[in-house]
Amino acid sequence: MAGLIPQTFIDDLLDRLDIVDVVNTRVPLKKAGKNYKACCPFHEEKSPSFTVAQDKQFYYCFGCGAGGNALGFVMEHDRLDFLPAVELLAKHAGLEIPREATPDKDIKRQKDNLFSILEQSDKFFRKQLRTHSSAKHAVDYLKNRGLTGEIAAKFGVGFAPKGWDNLLKAIGGDEVKNKLLNDSGMIVEKPEEKKQYDRFRHRIMFPIRDQRGRTIGFGGRVLDDGTPKYLNSPETPVFHKGRELYGLYEARKALKDIPYLIMVEGYMDVIALAQYGIQNSVATLGTSLTETHLQKLFRYTSEIVFCFDGDNAGKRAAARSLEISLPEMRDGVSAKFLFLPDGEDPDSMVRNLGHDGFLSKIENSQPLSQFLFEQLSHGIDCATADGKAKLSKICAPQINRIPKGVFRQLMLEELSRRTGIAASDLSDYVATHIPPQQRSQLLENNSKFSNQKSGESDARDALTYAAPDYYQEFDGSLETDDLSDISLTKTSKIRLTPIKFITALLLNHPALAGTVDNVDLLRQSQDQDIRLFLRVLDLAEKNPHYKPSHIFAYWLGTYGNHEETQILQSLAASEIYHPPVGTGRDDNQEFNDALKHVLQSAFNALPIEQKAMQLLERETLSEYEIKQLHKIRMQLPDNETANSLKNKIKQRLVV
Repeated sequence: MAGLIPQTFIDDLLDRLDIVDVVNTRVPLKKAGKNYKACCPFHEEKSPSFTVAQDKQFYYCFGCGAGGNALGFVMEHDRLDFLPAVELLAKHAGLEIPREATPDKDIKRQKDNLFSILEQSDKFFRKQLRTHSSAKHAVDYLKNRGLTGEIAAKFGVGFAPKGWDNLLKAIGGDEVKNKLLNDSGMIVEKPEEKKQYDRFRHRIMFPIRDQRGRTIGFGGRVLDDGTPKYLNSPETPVFHKGRELYGLYEARKALKDIPYLIMVEGYMDVIALAQYGIQNSVATLGTSLTETHLQKLFRYTSEIVFCFDGDNAGKRAAARSLEISLPEMRDGVSAKFLFLPDGEDPDSMVRNLGHDGFLSKIENSQPLSQFLFEQLSHGIDCATADGKAKLSKICAPQINRIPKGVFRQLMLEELSRRTGIAASDLSDYVATHIPPQQRSQLLENNSKFSNQKSGESDARDALTYAAPDYYQEFDGSLETDDLSDISLTKTSKIRLTPIKFITALLLNHPALAGTVDNVDLLRQSQDQDIRLFLRVLDLAEKNPHYKPSHIFAYWLGTYGNHEETQILQSLAASEIYHPPVGTGRDDNQEFNDALKHVLQSAFNALPIEQKAMQLLERETLSEYEIKQLHKIRMQLPDNETANSLKNKIKQRLVV
């Protein structure tokens, strides 16, 4: 289900649409064999690497990695959220969208009521700034910060007077309204004391708006020495801090085309910059930057400039932003970093430098590539062989997180320049390098990861499982345009972990889920790739008739366009074409062989006692498993619990 739209309707909608028609109305396509090609609309290129496969109802760019179904294309190209994109395509197909009857059929009504009470609160605060007897303190504060009444009105700045129940008395009063005030985060309720009071008191109020301009929450800046200095609305059914950005609605309203967005730290920074004609800044809402924030920003611009204080806290925030940004750095987008002098913030700086002076600082900000190498090379002597090796080892997992494309290749070439190692060698190393989060998870769960060579070798073998020779990766530079007849001599083997390999197969052939017997062992894992595979498996088991386009529609509606969706798109693209003729590939056999490999790796990662229990629970044991039980029995320690387990093993072996 996606919102209140039945998943079955979305599946039917995609079946009625032809992705070629949908894309061609926005990007002129040319027939190329059985597929269609164009220059990618999501990054600049001279040679077309954007491919639309009509049989798969799927698009993929071999340059920047963008990919998905017709729905995902419209969301990305037209910069729409999921529901508006569904509505647009339904209108195109001449279909009326049904609403799913569920026990939660009043959800929309509840949200509408919350929007209404928040809008009333917004009007109340703005009125208090104009009329309340104690508003002079707030007005003077805003004037001292250089803000005019016009800019304050544009951003809807208001005032919450002192007192415990000003808002409660003004728009509350009965049980229903008081509940809405509580559910929207506008009042605080203490049932044990039978008390309700205003959340925001003696504060300048900043309404937070969604992309449609609706008030969804507030931020409040205290006017005395009270704490906290800034107070935000709590999470509610309509307000999620990890998704929303202050000032984005105003920036989109002011600018038709946004050349870049400036990420600052606070409400006043956004408003102060707008006061000086810089209307393209946004701020997070008292939370760290998230992948969802970045994905939303890159739908409206191709460049983000992160603006931070130059102190240690600012540098830590910059490092965090760098880490979050890397997986989003597809070709065609960019990020830069600006560090302000000590004691300065964007508000004070734009007042000191003016419009042109501040923009000059923005233009000279540090590119992400430069900041990355500066951060990672700190304290490393790159004049020595040891230092160059260390830099390569540190940089490789970070470069590995960048989507495949021109930018990633340029980063490899820069690392090559700094270390003297050939870019091709670095590329091979990066392609097989274990991402740091995956390595840490495996370190916790797999005793094979040690300094011993044999352990490291086993780990590499398990994690860099190569697809069979007939699974090939199209690089977009072949003479033929028919992706079903790619010559093996002109392509290179995909290096996939076993779990990603079977996920890619399952995406393209959901009916394979019917061949899976028992994966309970995997359900204990916290590994993100395994958890993603299991979610795809569960969906495929229920819908073996699905095409990749159906799976993407479900993922977009359920999880949004975040990193998981992009991973699935890239995996599906590895099978966007049929296997070359005459390879004799057996998808069923390959899938189950790779799944056995994954299960064996998961088994090997278990503590010895759990290994024993897993084997003892099996109805029959192979010769290899019998040998494993013998070995486990010899390795078990000498204590009461282990001795009991030894006896069970002995009994099983005798039988």
